Amino acid sequence: MNKPVFKFPDAGNIKCYDKTGREIPVPDYQDELYGQNGCFVVNPMSFTKLDGKGNPLPDIATWDDGYRTVQDNNTGLIWEVKSPKEDDINFRGARYSWDDAKKYVEQLNKLKYGGFSDWRLPNKDELRSIIDYGRTNPAVDTFYFPNCEVAFYWTSVPYMMQPPFVWGIFFGLGSGIPYTPKSLQCVRAVRGGYSLDFGDPQKVMFQDNGDGTITDLRTGLMWQKEENERMDWYQALKYCKDMRLAGYSDWRLPNIKELNTILDLTYKDGWWYHKEYFPAKGLKPPLLHYFSSTPYEKTYVWVTNFCFGYDGYYASKSAKLLFRAVRNVVSPKVQKRVFIFPHTGQKKCYDYDGNIIKVPSKGERFYGQDGSVVIGTPSFTKLREGGYSVSDEAGWSDGVRMVLDNNTGLIWEIKSPNAGDFNFRGNRYNWEDAKRYVDYLNKIEYGGFSDWRLPNREELRSIADYSGVVPAIDTKYFPDTQPHFYWSKDTYAKDTSFVWGIYFAYGCAICYLNTTPYYVRAVRGGYNPAFGDTSRYAFKDNGDGTITD
Repeated sequence: MNKPVFKFPDAGNIKCYDKTGREIPVPDYQDELYGQNGCFVVNPMSFTKLDGKGNPLPDIATWDDGYRTVQDNNTGLIWEVKSPKEDDINFRGARYSWDDAKKYVEQLNKLKYGGFSDWRLPNKDELRSIIDYGRTNPAVDTFYFPNCEVAFYWTSVPYMMQPPFVWGIFFGLGSGIPYTPKSLQCVRAVRGGYSLDFGDPQKVMFQDNGDGTITDLRTGLMWQKEENERMDWYQALKYCKDMRLAGYSDWRLPNIKELNTILDLTYKDGWWYHKEYFPAKGLKPPLLHYFSSTPYEKTYVWVTNFCFGYDGYYASKSAKLLFRAVRNVVSPKVQKRVFIFPHTGQKKCYDYDGNIIKVPSKGERFYGQDGSVVIGTPSFTKLREGGYSVSDEAGWSDGVRMVLDNNTGLIWEIKSPNAGDFNFRGNRYNWEDAKRYVDYLNKIEYGGFSDWRLPNREELRSIADYSGVVPAIDTKYFPDTQPHFYWSKDTYAKDTSFVWGIYFAYGCAICYLNTTPYYVRAVRGGYNPAFGDTSRYAFKDNGDGTITD
């Protein structure tokens, strides 16, 4: 059995933005906006729910189902889950001084909470590792960390610049700041971990490679050793992307979690730098702010102050600040997602009289009908807020809000079964109102995204099931679908007052007058932006009697 390996977790579900703060798809490498946090996914945040004895639970389990601890699958750290009940020892709203926080952890060990007696206060990097910088209030995935307070949580690490203050993380935003130990704050205990050295200020594991780079043996990150001149954020992104240092060309600006791992929390010689590795030549306090690649509120960016050790700051992207490039020692394997044209869903085959027959093999009688040739088997994944996958058993009440077509990469809105909800399954719209409805989805960032759109005709047809079911769709993944007409974005060329759509009673494409009220299902994403786009047909005459699309 392979020993679990520590992986430094990603900064969260981070999006990309243009210079106005508008959400955009991941920019191309040649784009000036390339290099921001959302361009890179190294070790996606991943968790497993555990019961009161440390046994795995289904991902839709709740406190009432026995959910008591959660394991970070990247770091191996196991975290306590807070109780919603005021009488419980680990009630979500309980507050402690730092000394009482340590006594609280002792109580957990005495009670063998979650089946274990090795609970402890986390260090600063451990506590930060569960922060999702794509979320706020709280800045954590509440699917795995329910009952999290928008508050400061203690760590085990003193703030050496100003004793007796103690480091902690503010879970409203994810900022690392210190507080007086007598103040009453929250606590979340931890145990285990695949790396006992991770985040321990006394166990630095840097290696000077002698070529202008420094490797952190704990995180697997390689850093630029020397300083750069101050630049604005966009210039810093490009500078890192274009950097050629020590024979490597995959340098980038670090995310906020990565940047904070090189702080020297012992504050040796009055510096937050590990000066034997990062000499900080020519730098003097107090203006020692370093850019991260992680956006804050779309138009700003997270920075860390190496004068005071804080990262509870955000800065304008136009400010001229310091920065340090980073790369992964082991480059992540990036699997390019490929568009696959989905099958119709028809699995049955028939003889001349309409009788169902065994699926014929190639060369046999009746071979060639739809059910005998299945390429691109329909495949879907249920998603919750933020685009995170959940089990097939999950439903609307478990947080399912979208579904991913694994063949096309299209992400579809799931309709609500509740009559009072804005996206209730029974709501109808004329075509103009359907477009306004999609605008509203973007305004409220439904599912955590703001790039929803009306599907084109072929996109909408791609989820139709032609096996004879009514409605003509897989209702396991698209519950509450009406057996009726759903709008597309495509107008009828001969008369633009008519608009194409798919009739989900049996899957046919027809047109209706655009003032008639019908149903709508929004879509976003996709592995092939040209799929179904009437302005981007790509046929090729091969000159041999065949045409390639």
